[in-house]
Amino acid sequence: MLDVLVVGAGPHALILATLLLNPQQHVNNSNAEILKGVQLSKTNPKTGRSKSKRRSADLPSELHKDPESTPCPPLNFKVVDSYGEWASLWESQFTALNIPHLRSHMLVHTNPLNKKALQDFVLAEDRVAELHSLPERIYIQDKNAFFNDGRLGKQNRKLLSSVQGLQKNLYFSLPGTQLSVDFFKEQVCSYNLDRVLIKGTVDRITPVVFEKRKKVKYFQVILDTGETLEAKRLVLATGPTREQMANIPSWVKTIAESYPEQRLQHTVELMHLLSQHKAKGNHVKGPPVVCLRNQRVMVIGGGLTSAHIISMALQQGASHVTWVLRKHLQLKQFDVGDVESLIGRYSHVEHGIKLDGLAYLRQFYGERSLHRRLAMVKQARKGGAVTPEAYAQLQPFIQSGHLHVKAYCQVTEAAWCYETQSWKVSLCDGQKWTGERIWLATGCKLDVNQDPLLSDIKKQFPIQVLEGWPCISETLRWSPECPVYLMGQYAALQVGPHAVNLAGGQAAALRIARDIMDEHSSQEQHIETAKMEKTRFQEYISHMHGLMWL
Repeated sequence: MLDVLVVGAGPHALILATLLLNPQQHVNNSNAEILKGVQLSKTNPKTGRSKSKRRSADLPSELHKDPESTPCPPLNFKVVDSYGEWASLWESQFTALNIPHLRSHMLVHTNPLNKKALQDFVLAEDRVAELHSLPERIYIQDKNAFFNDGRLGKQNRKLLSSVQGLQKNLYFSLPGTQLSVDFFKEQVCSYNLDRVLIKGTVDRITPVVFEKRKKVKYFQVILDTGETLEAKRLVLATGPTREQMANIPSWVKTIAESYPEQRLQHTVELMHLLSQHKAKGNHVKGPPVVCLRNQRVMVIGGGLTSAHIISMALQQGASHVTWVLRKHLQLKQFDVGDVESLIGRYSHVEHGIKLDGLAYLRQFYGERSLHRRLAMVKQARKGGAVTPEAYAQLQPFIQSGHLHVKAYCQVTEAAWCYETQSWKVSLCDGQKWTGERIWLATGCKLDVNQDPLLSDIKKQFPIQVLEGWPCISETLRWSPECPVYLMGQYAALQVGPHAVNLAGGQAAALRIARDIMDEHSSQEQHIETAKMEKTRFQEYISHMHGLMWL
């Protein structure tokens, strides 16, 4: 029987697996040692000292334990993934959408044991040319565009663009896609992570409960191959990009006519299509075809994915593209909304008060009401957004009339015409659209109640759910009696609005690894409740050191 089974082999699972295979370097390891040499915080103009050093010294003593002082027996664990390859779906997503670089900076990656690992990899492989710089300024010419971030002051901007030393310049560069993929593969090779990976799709998870008390004895996990795995603990790191979780607008379900599947598709299908080809050994060159030459295309959705699909359609010869957005076109460098100071590029002003990343995290983790936390998560993310770089590529097409942006607009009805082999679409503003191709870039719905993998668990161990968001414990565990841990967006009420991102993946993996290791080592925690809460509070903030602007 396995001690732990991780479902999914994406970047978040890669982070967790690295921790679980290196138990002596897990969360008890000193954050001060991990961050040695990482200077991120703003320098105090009076003293010339970095605030980050002072904060690192103030970390609770529990975080500075010698790793050798808490020996942990090896864990028997496996990672199961539909494609049998680390970060396969993640790589396919970037290939399918022709994405040139990540949205997160150099310190946000998948190696939790060395925050400078990606930087070291770039220098060792001499691949500095594959880094992309953040734009200093972007000019907004579209009347529908809305830019909700204020730039930092002149002095701070100079700090971020300083050319004194390559190390500081690398921190806030955006790594290219192929560079990131190669870094993942190097990490898999270095820690020999392939030995814990098995290929298979989880069809059902059934908790086996003790007869006398309602507590999970172990989990039965049935794979599509017919094989059954048994594990004491489960970690769901599947992400929201499963095809059955795609967010399909209601009007699609009311289309009466049969139509060719390729004429109306969801972008999540592109990611899985490429991964399926790879799994079968079929090599696919370049991005997939999203339209034919001279076709009229409609793209629905306001996130970065929609911008990539539009760019690909225009490159592939679409005669015209109509971009339909429920709200305004929102531009953000990162996708964690107004809390851009978490990344260090922007400042956040709320009710006239400047709120930096550290203040935001303290406010979030100090908030006991999960309803208020949910409101904070929504406020921070604000739905889909496009980066200034992606928008800059689309600006010439907007000005030339090849791309028409319809903000505050939704589709009300669509019908397929056999004679013309085209769509006839009605919009909420009364206008009509006719074209050959529709792409849904509407993301995936987050609703734990609709997740098939959690259906049996939810029946036997019901927990509170807020608008689809599960109210799990601080350790990201389903409940004390049910050792199922959730990563990614499901963990947002505990980790924060960045839970779905790589930084959130590191934070979640650290919490889960500590809880599993402590339980596996049968360590008893005899600490006063107030002191424990304070220690955890500081620990959760410390997880963001080096990842965010703290």
